[in-house]
Amino acid sequence: MDKPIPNNFLNDLKPYKGGASSVNGIEKIFKLSSNENPFGPSDSVVNAYNDALKDITIYPDPTNKLLVSKLSEFYSISPNNIICGCGSDEILHLLARAYLSGNDEAIVSENSFAVYPLAIKASGARIVRAKELNFQTQTEAILGLVNNSTKMIFIANPNNPTGTMVSYEDLKDLHKKLPSNILLIIDEAYIEFSNHESFTKLLEYYPNLAVCQTFSKAQGMAGARLGMAFANSDLINYLNKFKAPYNLNSLTINAALNRINEQVLVKNQVKIILRERKKLEISLRKIKFVESVFPSDANFILIRVDNSLKRYKQLLDYGIVVRNSSKNIFCENTLRITVGLKDENEKLLFVMRKMENL
Repeated sequence: MDKPIPNNFLNDLKPYKGGASSVNGIEKIFKLSSNENPFGPSDSVVNAYNDALKDITIYPDPTNKLLVSKLSEFYSISPNNIICGCGSDEILHLLARAYLSGNDEAIVSENSFAVYPLAIKASGARIVRAKELNFQTQTEAILGLVNNSTKMIFIANPNNPTGTMVSYEDLKDLHKKLPSNILLIIDEAYIEFSNHESFTKLLEYYPNLAVCQTFSKAQGMAGARLGMAFANSDLINYLNKFKAPYNLNSLTINAALNRINEQVLVKNQVKIILRERKKLEISLRKIKFVESVFPSDANFILIRVDNSLKRYKQLLDYGIVVRNSSKNIFCENTLRITVGLKDENEKLLFVMRKMENL
C-alpha cells in the first residue's frame, strides 16, 4: 500500500539527545550533564511565572513585543534586530530553513554543538566539518573549505562540548574574508562565562552576521526555553514571516521580563561558577585516570580519560550524571562535566578518587 514519503534526506536524521536526568535505582542524582544553572530559580522569577497563570487561557502576543523591547534595552540593540525563539535551537533551525537548500553546504567545526548538523540536515543541505587543533576551532581551516556551494557557517563561541574560544580578532578576520553571500552565525550561549566580548556590537556593520544567545545557561531558565538572535532587520523580518506565531508562551515571557531585572544576582552566580570551575580544573588534573583537562571558557569542563564509557558508567553507579562526549565524532574518550555548586563538585571528586583503584 502506498503511503506519504518524507524527504529522503531525513532518512538518516537522528534526533537530538539531551543529558540524562535520571539513573535507574538511584533516587537522588547529581546532574552534571546539561550545563544548567545550579542555583535554581529566584523567588521573584517563580512568582512572575505563577502570576502569568491567571492569563493562561489567552494567547500570548505573537510578536513578543514587550519582551523584545526589554531585551532591546538590556542588550542596547534595536528591537528591529531581535527575534526570540523557543530556545536558541528553534532559531538555529529557522536560519537553516531560511538560507539552506539541497544543493548548499554549511560549515561547522569538527566538534560543534549537535544541533547545527541537525538543522543543516533537516534543510536538505550538506554538512562540512572544519579541522580543529586541540579542540580549538580554526578559522583558517573554515576559510579553506569555503566554495560556491557554501551558504552558512556555524561557530559556537565558547564552543560546546569543548569549552574553547575563538578570539574576537580572529572572528573579525574570518568575517572580513568571507564572501558577502555567506551567513556567519555566532552562537554565544555561554558568553557570560567568558572574558571575551560579544560579537553583537558589530551587527550594524555586517549584514551577513547573526549572533545567538540564550536564557538557558547563565540566566537559569533552561526549562522555560528562551533564545534570541540578533541580526540585521532584513534577516529578522524574513524569519518572522514563518516562525511559529506563538513560539513563546506567556509564562516564559513573564519570567524572562523579571529575570532581566536580576542581573546583579546573575553576575554573582556566574562569579561563583567561575571560581568553582577553576578549583575543579585543578583538582581534576590530580585524578590518576584523567589524562587531560582542557581549558574552558564555559560553565563546563571537558576531560580526556583512559576509558570514557567505563568511567561514565562508574559515575552513574554513584548517581553522578556527566556527558559522555565520546559520542561526538572526534572527542574520543572524553567526558564533559558541568560545573556545579561546591557540594556537587566535591561529591564528584570524592567519587572519582574512589574510582582510581577500580
